[in-house]
Amino acid sequence: MADYAEHDGLSKVDEFNLTISMDRPTFINFLNPNRTFFLNTQWFFQYRKGYQSSMPVNGPWNILGLFVIQSGYFQDRLLPSLTMVFDIMSGSGAALPQVTYRFSDAFSIAVGMNFFIGRSQLVDMPNNAITPASNQQGDAAYRVGVENGISLVRDRDEVYVRARFTF
Repeated sequence: MADYAEHDGLSKVDEFNLTISMDRPTFINFLNPNRTFFLNTQWFFQYRKGYQSSMPVNGPWNILGLFVIQSGYFQDRLLPSLTMVFDIMSGSGAALPQVTYRFSDAFSIAVGMNFFIGRSQLVDMPNNAITPASNQQGDAAYRVGVENGISLVRDRDEVYVRARFTF
């Protein structure tokens, strides 16, 4: 793993990952009396044994949570869904709403949006970095910005329309 305090920029780290997923079909009568809502949550826990503060990633613990809700209307022709993601340590996340309409078994159209949030974080500059002189003065002297978690795509919001024909 990258380590800015090491001469070669690398350190040995053991990563331990745990994933927990729970889902449940639930009736929410005032929103859809004829069909259940599918609720799903997933949690991704990560621990880095050997983590150092000179590494450009968050740690030693990191937690990412995901929540999905979806249902069907008009005999499952209209399928709305919402996915929300949040990375706790980086403060980044996403909201991914989508509505799909199935015209037939073979043809459907989906309309959706992807909204991302995140921030840059300052970490100490690497020992052997080639950096501009502007990084060596001011309030953030000898620090560089990193974008952890979903922050890397925070400026990539999008709207899409997808047509699908199955044959």
